[in-house]
Amino acid sequence: MPGDLYLLAGRYRLIERLGQGGAGTVWRAIDETLDRQVAVKQVRVPQGMGPRERAAFADLAIHEARSAGRLRDPAIVLVHDVVLDGDQPWIIMDLVTGRSLDKVIKESGPLPPQFAAQVGLRVLSALEVAHAHGMLHQDVKPANILLDADGSAMLTDFGIATPMGGRGDRFGSAGSPGYMAPERLNEQPSGPSSDLWSLGASLYTAVEGRAPFERELPAAIAAAVLLHQPPFPVRAGRDLGGLLMAMLAKDPAARPDAARVRAELTRLAGATGGGRPRRRAAWAAAIAAAVVVLGAGGWYAASALGDPAQDTGRYAAAPDPCALLGDDEAARLMKGAVESDPTRAGECQWQLSSGSGRGNRLIVRAWAERPTRDLGGPEVARRRFTSERSTRAAAEGTSLRASHGKVRDVAGLGEAAIIQNAFEFYLNSTESGKSDSVLLFRTSNLLGEVVWHREEATRKAPADQDTAIAAARLVFAALPK
Repeated sequence: MPGDLYLLAGRYRLIERLGQGGAGTVWRAIDETLDRQVAVKQVRVPQGMGPRERAAFADLAIHEARSAGRLRDPAIVLVHDVVLDGDQPWIIMDLVTGRSLDKVIKESGPLPPQFAAQVGLRVLSALEVAHAHGMLHQDVKPANILLDADGSAMLTDFGIATPMGGRGDRFGSAGSPGYMAPERLNEQPSGPSSDLWSLGASLYTAVEGRAPFERELPAAIAAAVLLHQPPFPVRAGRDLGGLLMAMLAKDPAARPDAARVRAELTRLAGATGGGRPRRRAAWAAAIAAAVVVLGAGGWYAASALGDPAQDTGRYAAAPDPCALLGDDEAARLMKGAVESDPTRAGECQWQLSSGSGRGNRLIVRAWAERPTRDLGGPEVARRRFTSERSTRAAAEGTSLRASHGKVRDVAGLGEAAIIQNAFEFYLNSTESGKSDSVLLFRTSNLLGEVVWHREEATRKAPADQDTAIAAARLVFAALPK
């Protein structure tokens, strides 16, 4: 176990231990290269492994953490880097403001149903992004949900996310029995519904103040998950309670899918009624006060708030990505009729609606960086871009069915731009798979990303990065100047 002020990879100075769980230990650290605070997760290596097994485990942990590092959503704590110290994997993440939901419940009691639904929507957004990228979180629980000073929620620990279709728990004891879906406890294949089950269990705890399968011993909890129905959550009310019970169904096929969960939570989050808005405001104020008092003693330390004197940059908010590329332009680039879809905040997608290229899609994302106490928005964006470059460059090479090419500069696009091509074989094929050309650019305090995704691609065919570059130039030209 490293001691205080341990220097990891010649760059990350460990300052203090913030928390510890089945999946590993989280430290607060200083990135001495960029002079900023980060969270560093020391991944727990299962005991009893020989040297070859430990090396294979470390390779898998690094590969999957790098995959998680490509996930982008306002509710996802960003993964910046992955390093190997001996055979010990370490994951470098944002240091985020907030307290974990389990601490909030313990200290302040159950959440109002409307507030719980709003928290659920944020976590669901993070899960949908992961699932769209073929990743499962595998450890959704109150301890991994952070509530910020304004009451918004973020989902942490994406550094141990795993590919869909895995059997059992890829990291041995990651997760908590009361928040692991029955199929995971039975070591059956996991899917998106497994994460949604865990979200349902977490929201049940949030509104009731206790876990749905609360027992004294872990073995009794696991047995209850497999064999018993939880009590109906009376504090949740009929509608939210009914949704949570459906999400906790033993059979994955009987659970509501993400679209239905989103629709129900959206309706419940917008509900009004006797005293609820005031109650919600009181909760947000209580969380804000607790965050200030807690400081660096929480799961992740509080990060510095923005200084109004700092340069905010050209963009107070990111523009709507759907307004940056016309349907006609997308159809010309993709060579066919397209349908546009504002998939989530900060992202828009165009998908071929007919022909042999059905399944091909063009994705545009945009987000604006805010100033910190010491840095203006453009400088934050520059550092984030630099971090993204190094993270993506670290993924270069082939691992299992996936391969990533070199990160290359793209001239004449904003203040800086890079592109990387990737290919992944289908599970049942050694000839065809899916191909991605991903372009990231920076201008002032804005970061934009364009993804050109193709299905039924062949490994020998050249990557079609020209389409991604042409789309990015159109997007950049449409930005407000």
